[in-house]
Amino acid sequence: MTLLGVSTGVLADRTDLTGLLAYEPEVVEFYNYPRSMLAAIERFCARHGIRPALHTPVPYDEPSPLRRFAPTGPDPDEAATALRLTEATVRCAADLGALHVVVHFPSPYPPYPLAGFDSWCRDFLDAACGLAREHGVPVLVENLSAHPLLHTAEHYRDALAGRPELGLCLDVGHAHLLGPEHGPLGYARALGPVVRSMHLYNTTSARYPEHGHEPAHAGQSAADGYLPLAGLLPELLDLTGAPAVVLEHRPPAPGDPGPEQIGRWIRALIGHRRPDRPTPDGPAARTPDSAGPRTPGGPGPRTPGGPAARTPGGPALRTPGEPARTAPTGPPCPAHT
Repeated sequence: MTLLGVSTGVLADRTDLTGLLAYEPEVVEFYNYPRSMLAAIERFCARHGIRPALHTPVPYDEPSPLRRFAPTGPDPDEAATALRLTEATVRCAADLGALHVVVHFPSPYPPYPLAGFDSWCRDFLDAACGLAREHGVPVLVENLSAHPLLHTAEHYRDALAGRPELGLCLDVGHAHLLGPEHGPLGYARALGPVVRSMHLYNTTSARYPEHGHEPAHAGQSAADGYLPLAGLLPELLDLTGAPAVVLEHRPPAPGDPGPEQIGRWIRALIGHRRPDRPTPDGPAARTPDSAGPRTPGGPGPRTPGGPAARTPGGPALRTPGEPARTAPTGPPCPAHT
């Protein structure tokens, strides 16, 4: 069973969580929320029967958006900050009973020194494995398109080999921007059930710098450079059995389909599946339709008043919607693309 999810990146007002309900999601992936919002997030999910997922960083209490997330350095201070934010997000995910945690990997910013890169990668992935194992929450690295040393399907397959606690969040747009030789199907074929979630939107190489993550809809044509999602998404799911497909487009603009139409169309595509799809493996993975928030044998969920880091009832911060994403090879701004 593949669940339909939506990212809070679709909201123009990130504190208005009810704006997500029109998509009829089973999963919501929260990104860049302060501690003061955690209690509201927990209540929202419980009230509407929604499974939370987190995109690093959550919680995030800095006054300005996160501009750089560099888990593989080469600046050691930035690498330490990325690991600290990842650890905090995994701990928060365990508290919330989240389906998974997504983290960008590797550092997408130039320069791209070869010296030490393998060590940076190994250190971060080993630490992420330990966090996933300790807290019972799958950690999914998201494929990026910028780093010349680690961006293809084969690169990610090799990086994740032997690390069953980790998986891949296949960002279909990032893969599409690499060109047909390295597109989403290449990732699905190379990684199979290691793909445990997908970020879904549509784009073209020409439109991406200005329009970023566009809402996916049936009117987008491969002849114009868009992904042919009507046929592609069912094939990706047949190859991977991904437990979740998460809509990750910018806030809809005038002329875009409405949330209801987007959600219905993608849900219909998710339903076009063969019954013999593969089952994701790995000890940290949860079955997506499980009612309980934790896997058997894992640490139990904490009560709403438990973790001292939370501040239930704190003020809800209002921030503007995310800007359109920049070109795929440039630094993302904020650090979520």
